Amino acid sequence: MVDIKGTFPALPTPMKEDGNRLNHAINYEALKQLIEFVIKGGVNGIVPSGCTGHAAALTVNEQIELIAKAREYAKERVLVIAGDGSNCTREAIELARKIEDVGVNIHMQISPYQNKPTQEGIYQHYAKIAESIDGEIIVYNVPGRTGKNVEPETVYRLAKDYSNVIGIKEASGNLAQIKKVIELTSDLDFAVISGDDALTYDIIKAGGKGCISVAANVAPKEVSEMISYALQGNYEKAEKLNTKLKPLFDVLFIETNPCPLHYALKRKGINVGVPRLPLVDVTDESKKKIDSVLKDLGLI
Repeated sequence: MVDIKGTFPALPTPMKEDGNRLNHAINYEALKQLIEFVIKGGVNGIVPSGCTGHAAALTVNEQIELIAKAREYAKERVLVIAGDGSNCTREAIELARKIEDVGVNIHMQISPYQNKPTQEGIYQHYAKIAESIDGEIIVYNVPGRTGKNVEPETVYRLAKDYSNVIGIKEASGNLAQIKKVIELTSDLDFAVISGDDALTYDIIKAGGKGCISVAANVAPKEVSEMISYALQGNYEKAEKLNTKLKPLFDVLFIETNPCPLHYALKRKGINVGVPRLPLVDVTDESKKKIDSVLKDLGLI
């Protein structure tokens, strides 16, 4: 089983600013630049094509190509975890198989969105995927986007019943729930990963294994160091870095993710452009706040 542990930037998908807000072309040169930047910063893996990667505005072929390119640029130096999934179980399986065909076998599978299944429906969704693919699955619980929470008991059932369900990215924002998932799965080969930079330190202290992080795109060295200290049990140093980084964690969500991240990376010289519609660039007021935080932290 792959050891999911450490810092994993959830990569934004760089877009060319070609005037076509409906269908900006993907900027693969900027993607390569970003991947080099975060790897040099000491991250343990990368996650292309998740929510931060604006996957909702990508075609299936774009999603597969993006993941394939990320794997090519990473050159086996770090893990590549595919952001994939669908609210249609059949389509989720088909997409996962196509992603495995390009050499990526770890799937961060978003829980079903929009149709809002019951807990039994969520279980059956992941179970059918686990039975139908060769790779490993990280459940992605983000009720703020899907409209439905994946309850701890459902996570435990999946982890217990399917050896290729190896972890969960927890972005519920509910620390008590996350601690319960850690407790229930403590005897299993299962990783609980933070999906919320602001909670990562507390989640690792409770037994979590790291973070699929937005902030690690902007400050890979600093976020990786904080997570590394926390995983080593050096909570004094970890807490100090966590406190220092908190303004960055907050400002990257001042508007809908990944819009603030796109602006912050452009300020760092990695021109990832602006996401496709319906997402838009951040306001001038937000830009000033992002600039202030980046300057205070010495990131620009």
